[in-house]
Amino acid sequence: MFRQRERWNVAAFVIGTMSLFWGSPALADQEPRPGAAPAPPPTNVPYWQYGVSLVSEGVIDSGAICASTRQPCIFGSGAGVAVRLGVRTAGPWYFGGAYELSKQDPNNLYRLAILQQIRAEARYYLDTGRDVQPVAHAGGGIAGYGNEWTVDTGGPMAFLGAGLEVQISRRLVFGAAVSYRAIYFNGFTDSSRASRDGGFASLIGLDLVLENRDPL
Repeated sequence: MFRQRERWNVAAFVIGTMSLFWGSPALADQEPRPGAAPAPPPTNVPYWQYGVSLVSEGVIDSGAICASTRQPCIFGSGAGVAVRLGVRTAGPWYFGGAYELSKQDPNNLYRLAILQQIRAEARYYLDTGRDVQPVAHAGGGIAGYGNEWTVDTGGPMAFLGAGLEVQISRRLVFGAAVSYRAIYFNGFTDSSRASRDGGFASLIGLDLVLENRDPL
């Protein structure tokens, strides 16, 4: 009688163990597959997001600073770099600031024509559940333009654009964005003593961004 009861106890233990094993998620489902993309940071916590970018500033219309004189246009297209720091919220938003420095084409009227921008920026991410996310960009700030590190003219600016952000690793992201920028330049006298009227200039900006994320 005792041995029969012991056999029943062993059988019940084996059946219970097997039912727990088969009823639990497969181990293969719990472990990442070889070569699988790293999971992005969780979206329920905020992150510092910071990095650098290569930028291109293509001038569509230089505005009154070139239209008001017969001298060569002092403000042409250029390229440079930007640095950014901001906060990626627990939701779809990013808020931050950027400083951009670009060398523009002054048609030999400046030795080194530099456009500087200080901007407040906002982004809205569209969650796709994948490593690639579309992003909408908007913001504004101030800009200054002049020879070398001087500022001969400047004023307010604003931009609106869109792009894509790709998750390279758990914390590293790469992005590309295109935006329309409007900059108001105050009237000034350039290095050739030509008078330049104030007005808006229109540009197309292209950013190639590499950024890192750290938990707050």
